[in-house]
Amino acid sequence: MKIKWLGHACFLITAQDGRTLLTDPFDDTVGYPLPGVPANVVTCSHDHFDHHATETLPRGYTVIDDPGVHHSHGFVVEGITSFHDDQQGSLRGRNIIYVFEVDKLRLAHMGDLGHQPTPAMVEKLKDIDIMFMPVGGVFTLDGDQAAQAVEALKPRLVIPMHYQTKQLNFHLSDETAFLAHFDYQRLEGDELEITPQNIGEYPPVVALTYKG
Repeated sequence: MKIKWLGHACFLITAQDGRTLLTDPFDDTVGYPLPGVPANVVTCSHDHFDHHATETLPRGYTVIDDPGVHHSHGFVVEGITSFHDDQQGSLRGRNIIYVFEVDKLRLAHMGDLGHQPTPAMVEKLKDIDIMFMPVGGVFTLDGDQAAQAVEALKPRLVIPMHYQTKQLNFHLSDETAFLAHFDYQRLEGDELEITPQNIGEYPPVVALTYKG
C-alpha cells in the first residue's frame, strides 16, 4: 500500500488494487492546502473543522463517522469509541479510533485521542501493524503521553501526526518529544510504500515530512 500524508491527521491510503481510504479531512482554516483528492472511503474521528471537512472533497466517497463495523468498497472499518480528552469527553467530546486492514496489514488511526488507552482499548487494538498517533498535545496526547500509549498498545510501526509544522495555523507542540522515546526514521518525503514483506525493515517510528 501507499500512505501519503496530506497534513495534520489526514492520510490517503491506497491499496495495491487502487482502492483508497482518506482519514480526517480538514478545512481551509487549518493552514495546509486542502486535501482535494478523490477517495472511496473517508473516515472522520470527530466533527471538528480540522477532522470532518468532507464537503471539501470531490464527490463519490462514502463517509464513516460512527463507531461499529462498517463495510464499504471492500474495506472493513471498525470504529472504536474513545475520548478527545481525559475527562470522559466532558471537555472536547467523543473521538473515534478506526481500525481497518489494507493489503494484509492492520492499521489504526487514533484520531484526536486525548487519554491513555483503557484495558478494553488495548484488547481491541492488539496486533496493529501501522498506527497513526497524535503527538502534538494541547488538544490531544502530547509527545510523552503518546509514547506511553504506544508502549501500552505495541503496534509494529507508528507514524506520528497532528503536531506543529510551519504550515499549521494554530499552535501545537512539534514531534520531537515523541521521537525522543524511540528509534525512528525521518523520511524526506510525505509518502511511504509499505508491504507485509518490508515493514520489518523500518524502525518502530517513521516520521513523514510534509511536502504539499
